[in-house]
Amino acid sequence: MFKDKTILVGITGGIAAYKSADLVSKLKQAGADVWVVMTKEAEKFITPLTLRTLSKNPVITDLFSDDLAGVAVPHVSITDKADLIIIAPATANIIGKIAQGIADDALSTMVMASKAPKLIAPAMNKNMWENPAVQENIKKLSVMSCEFMGPEVGWLACGDEGIGRMADVQLILKKAEEIIDRSKDLTGVRILVTAGGTREAIDPVRFIGNRSSGKMGYAVARAAVDRGAQVTLITTPTQIEKPSGCKTITVETASQMKQAVMIEAKRADAVVMAAAVADYAPRQKEKGKRKKDKANVKIELKRTDDILADLGSKKGNKILIGFALETDNLLLNAKEKLRSKNLDLIVANSPEAFDVDSSKIHFVYRNGRIEKLGSISKTDAAKRIIGHIASIFQRPIIRKFKDEHRSAAIS
Repeated sequence: MFKDKTILVGITGGIAAYKSADLVSKLKQAGADVWVVMTKEAEKFITPLTLRTLSKNPVITDLFSDDLAGVAVPHVSITDKADLIIIAPATANIIGKIAQGIADDALSTMVMASKAPKLIAPAMNKNMWENPAVQENIKKLSVMSCEFMGPEVGWLACGDEGIGRMADVQLILKKAEEIIDRSKDLTGVRILVTAGGTREAIDPVRFIGNRSSGKMGYAVARAAVDRGAQVTLITTPTQIEKPSGCKTITVETASQMKQAVMIEAKRADAVVMAAAVADYAPRQKEKGKRKKDKANVKIELKRTDDILADLGSKKGNKILIGFALETDNLLLNAKEKLRSKNLDLIVANSPEAFDVDSSKIHFVYRNGRIEKLGSISKTDAAKRIIGHIASIFQRPIIRKFKDEHRSAAIS
């Protein structure tokens, strides 16, 4: 898996730095071109000479080092070749730097300059790991497509027992294999994602809406981009930063969402309808702001179009994934929705999923299989959704269709 891959290994100042020698050695033995980047603090725990001997490459401790004199703009030219960046051990300091966009040494600068996937193996005192600031930075990096391995529970260098030990090298290698295995495997696949909750205007000021934050749809879009897909995100207004690397279309109402979806779906190989589209809208929008008075107000509503059902009725060879949010009979209703709307997968959850980072969800597949995922982050759920799409595209008959589809598009 690592043969002919370029792996950057970042080492920071922790006692677990000695384990990084084994990591570098195993990556090299597996055929990888390994470049080690060390912080000044890391040099207190293990020498650059050790890592240079194992990696067979200059160890980067300073971007202006004479060892790099022959490398033009090293923080760009080396990182451009990287298939993966592994930071092991990763201290609270480097996690904070990456999360806040700080680039003040060789390692943080190279991480900032790279679009390669990043695997972070934290190692620190248990109190540092549990510090709210550290946890907030980790949450932020997870949304930014960094992946974490560990830490583990055990005896720590300070003499305490608890969480904070760097993950075992074999586990880090296994996770690295998984990341490289799926990296860019959806290149050429066009995925349409919807996100957020629609707003149906009552008057120029008020609207009927729902509690959807858009977090799930945005996570799906990021996961698809990370695997090389050509992504279009149709979203309602949210407070979330727009994902980089994808085309974004902003809409507000259910009718606007339908119009955009039907146009973009014609070119899509897969559609993930994560948006919470209103079932009803006011029949008439007031021209001016409705004034408050003592009388009760009646607003006549009309049914909006069922976008997912329309997509399912003309699905063809597309992969179609929907969501079911239910207060009662979750799985029964999810199965019926999957059947009636001709879906390949439906993600079922309850209202507790609104505006949170983690929730309990179930995957209900077209073949009837139900996968109970329990409480899972939306980032991880999104990766599983995109992983399911990728697995379908690995099947020979689908791959044949995809290749023919690409050829027709090119011609």
